Amino acid sequence: MKNSTFSVRAGFLGLFGLLLLAPLAASNAADVSDLGSPAESAQVYSQDYARLVDSALPRFNPDLLARRIALVRSKYPNGHDPLRLRKISDIEDLLGLPHSTTSGPDYVSTGTATYGISQTSGRVHYARNLEGKAPMDFAEAQQSQRELEARHLDLLAQVGIDRTQVHFASTGVMSLRTQSADMADDKAQLAADSVFTYALRAIDGLQVEGSQAKIASRGAGDVVGLSLRWPSVLLHPQLTSFRLKSTEQLKREALAEITRVANGAVVNVQMAVVLRPVKLEGRRVFVPSLKVGMLPREEAGAMFYVDLPLQQLAYEQGDVSDK
Repeated sequence: MKNSTFSVRAGFLGLFGLLLLAPLAASNAADVSDLGSPAESAQVYSQDYARLVDSALPRFNPDLLARRIALVRSKYPNGHDPLRLRKISDIEDLLGLPHSTTSGPDYVSTGTATYGISQTSGRVHYARNLEGKAPMDFAEAQQSQRELEARHLDLLAQVGIDRTQVHFASTGVMSLRTQSADMADDKAQLAADSVFTYALRAIDGLQVEGSQAKIASRGAGDVVGLSLRWPSVLLHPQLTSFRLKSTEQLKREALAEITRVANGAVVNVQMAVVLRPVKLEGRRVFVPSLKVGMLPREEAGAMFYVDLPLQQLAYEQGDVSDK
C-alpha cells in the first residue's frame, strides 16, 4: 500500500477528477464503467467512512476482472511497448524539425525549442520557445478545440498510440488573463496560450497509472508542446494467480487506511481500478490495484493503493524513477 499526500486543493481536484473519475467517462461499455466509483458517490461527504467505502467501491465483477487481467498477461507476456519514438531523430521527423548534429543522443536545446527522449522510461518531451510570440485569440481557440483534438489524437496514432489505448481524453484552452490592479473583473482581457489535449492510457480497457500524453498547439495546429509518458507495461512477473481479493477484504483494507489518514475529518472517497507501476529489482512492473482517493472539505487530500490480487507480491516501496 502506497500513500501520497496533496496539500493544494485546486491541484488535487484536477488530478482527482482526471485520474479517479476518468474511468466513468472513458467508455460506454458497462463493464468499463464498473471499474470506477459510481457517479453519485462523488457528491457524498461524511465522517462515516464505512458508508463512504460502500458507496465508492467500483461495482466490478471479480471473476470478469480477473479474466481481463489474465488476458493482458497472455497477450503481452514480455510487456506491451507500442511507442514508435526511439531516438531524437524520430521526434524531429514527427514534428518536421531539422535534424540536430550538435546535441547529445537524448536531448536537444536550440534557440527555438528543447526536446528529449528516454527510451527506458517511455518519456518524450518537446517545448517550443514562445517568448515574444503573440497568443491566440481566445474565441478562436475555443472554436478550434474539436479540430485540434482530432489532430492531436492523429499525431498520437502516428507514434503508436491508437485510440484503443486512450482511456480518457480531454481538450481545453490554456487561457491568459490580462488585468491591471485597478481594472474590474469584467474588463479583463482574455487570450489563449494554446489549445491542449490531455490523454490517459489504457491497456485492454484497464487504466495504466502514471501513463499520459499531453499535446499543445497554437494557431492552425502547429505543435508547441508535447509530453509523453508511455513506458512498456509488464505485469509483475511473480503474478501467477489471478484470483482477486473479495469485496469484503478490499473494503476492510481501504477502510483501515481511510480511518487512519482522515482522522475524523469529513471527506469524500473515490476509487478506480488501475494497473500501477512498482519497482522490482530496479525496473518498472505493474500490479493490478484499487486506487483510493480522499478529498476533505478543507485543503488537504490523500490517495493510496490496495493491491487487488490475493497473491502477495514483492516489490520495493517508493516512486518509480522516470528518468
